Amino acid sequence: MLRTGGVHTAAPAAVRTGETQARGSLVSQRVTDVMVVEGHAVFRQGLVSCLEGSDGIGRVESVGSIAEAWAHPALGEAEVVLVDATIDGAGDFVTNVLDFTDTRVVALAGKEQSDRLAAMIDAGAVAALVRDDLTAERLGLSLRAVAAGATTMLTTYPKPAAAVSVAAGPELTDREQQVLALVADGLPTREIGDQLHYSERTVKKVLGDVVVKLGARSRSQAIARAVRQGII
Repeated sequence: MLRTGGVHTAAPAAVRTGETQARGSLVSQRVTDVMVVEGHAVFRQGLVSCLEGSDGIGRVESVGSIAEAWAHPALGEAEVVLVDATIDGAGDFVTNVLDFTDTRVVALAGKEQSDRLAAMIDAGAVAALVRDDLTAERLGLSLRAVAAGATTMLTTYPKPAAAVSVAAGPELTDREQQVLALVADGLPTREIGDQLHYSERTVKKVLGDVVVKLGARSRSQAIARAVRQGII
C-alpha cells in the first residue's frame, strides 16, 4: 500500500455535490487509490491521515512538488490525484496528466484562491475543493465519487471579482440550463433523465451541445465556465 502526507480538517466549501454523490451506485464499495500533491508538509500529512481513515480509500501516496509527482510510480496507478492549486506548475501538470494517463485530477485551494481553482478546472481538473470548509468525510466521499465517474462534480467556489466584468457568455436554452445545473449538482445522466422526463440519450446530447456552445473541452470545464459567467 502507498502511504504518506495530508491536510487540516478544513474541506470543500459549498460543495455542490458532496452528499448528493452518495446516492445510487455512484459511490459504491469500490476502493479508490489516491495521490496527494501538496506543497505544505503539515497540510499534506493531514490530508493523508484523513484519507487513510476513509471508507473506500485504498492506497494513499503523497508528494510535495510537481517534480516529485512525475517521478513517483504511483502517479500512473492512482485513480485520483488531489493537487494543491497554488503549487508551482499545477495547471500544466493537470493538462499533461490528462494527456498521458487516465487519472482524474481534483484541485484544492483556499476560499480566497478561487482564481486558482478556476484555472485548474479550465486546465481539465474534474472538481475543485475549498480547504476552508473541508471535512474528512467530504474529502473521502468527493474523491470516491470522482473515481466512480462523477467527472462533472464541482464545488461552488466564489467567483473572482474580475469575473463580474467578463463579457456575457453564449445563451443556453432553458433545457440546457436545467440539465447543466443538475449535472453540476452531481446527478448522473440517468437520474437527470428521470427527473426531467428525458431519455438518457437526450440528456447526453444536450450536454454535448452545451460543451460546444461554451467552447469547453469537457463537461466539468463547461460547468466551471457557466458558473463563472452566471449562466447557472
